[in-house]
Amino acid sequence: MLKSYLYPLLALLLFLAPETLLAQDSTKTINVYLDCRRACDEGYVRDEINFVNYVRNQEDADVHLLITNQRTGSGGEEYTLKFIGGNEFKGMDRTLIYFSAESDTQNEERVGLNRYIKRGLYYYLIDRPIADDLNINYNATEESSQSDSEADNWNYWVFNIRADTDIEGEESEKEFSIRGRISAERITPEWKIEFDIDQYYERQTFEDDEESRTFIRESRGADLLLVKSLGDHWSAGISTRAGHSTRNNYDLRIEGSPALEYSIFPYREFTERQITFMYRLTAGYYDYNDVTIYGKNSEQLMRQQLSSDIEFTQPWGEFEASINASAYLHDFNKNRLDTEAQLDFRIFRGLSFYISGEYAWINNQLSISAGEITDEEQLLNLRQRLTSFSYEVRFGLEFSFGSIYNNVVNPRI
Repeated sequence: MLKSYLYPLLALLLFLAPETLLAQDSTKTINVYLDCRRACDEGYVRDEINFVNYVRNQEDADVHLLITNQRTGSGGEEYTLKFIGGNEFKGMDRTLIYFSAESDTQNEERVGLNRYIKRGLYYYLIDRPIADDLNINYNATEESSQSDSEADNWNYWVFNIRADTDIEGEESEKEFSIRGRISAERITPEWKIEFDIDQYYERQTFEDDEESRTFIRESRGADLLLVKSLGDHWSAGISTRAGHSTRNNYDLRIEGSPALEYSIFPYREFTERQITFMYRLTAGYYDYNDVTIYGKNSEQLMRQQLSSDIEFTQPWGEFEASINASAYLHDFNKNRLDTEAQLDFRIFRGLSFYISGEYAWINNQLSISAGEITDEEQLLNLRQRLTSFSYEVRFGLEFSFGSIYNNVVNPRI
């Protein structure tokens, strides 16, 4: 009796899943596990590079393609394409680097990335029958014949100006905000220089029973960062900041911070693994909008900070963690410890687990206003509140099963 229901059900499933028939012959081409991790347009890759089979699990792959990206000093993107061989290609790993300029459109960027993906995949296809159907085209252009070492009239400097506004409203509530930012940076293998100025203004108006109430939050600041490379593992730098914030009770805040950083792995391996330790000493002057809970209108303070960042991007998944501990030198009981971690881990075929969380022990809120916070200020987050801790946790499982192939792209509706 069970079989009489089972066979028609299996036939229906096969009829509703015709995409399994669209997979290429595995003896003619290779199986690829595309592992972009938000670094590429996966649908575009599968649609344009259709001479390989895309599989949903890395265990079925002849090639595991792991793509990560990082912002460059010129404002563009650096993509690291790691081709990891499996099955008969075990141990045949390759890595390619693709750079996309800041001026590139989204389409230019993904076309360029696909070009490098094709270049890397051809290495594994040359002995497969499908290689007979592949052509190598050379488009000679004036740009390609020029030297790569053309003069840089801007000497690595990149500037950015941004401004935006937001207007919202309904019958009893109106909101208006405006923000702007000007930045300049120069990044070379030896130096990193960043400077930016930012401004934010927000006004919220509420009307109730012919009564109108207006709340304003604003902040502005200027930051400067100078970092000098001291080899493959060491860096030294200094940062300064001047700012104003109604929420944090600063009429004026001026800080200067020298810092020293050590990286366990060479900095050039940051796309795959990174463990760094940094010590920072900050001296600052603080002028408050309102008298603080410690009875201060203004004060000069020094604090020290020790932090560590950990990041691994591997075929089994991703792991990121950071620890940041700081304390004021005049009173070590005025301290703070921030921890944050995120893990995306592939348990076994089709099953993955992710968890992320952060926790902070807070005992250094010296700028808190002594005045009572109103219900409106609390709900609208207009003023910082006194607290001894904060936390957030997220976790979940993802399980996928069925056809091993993932070739079809269908953008309808």
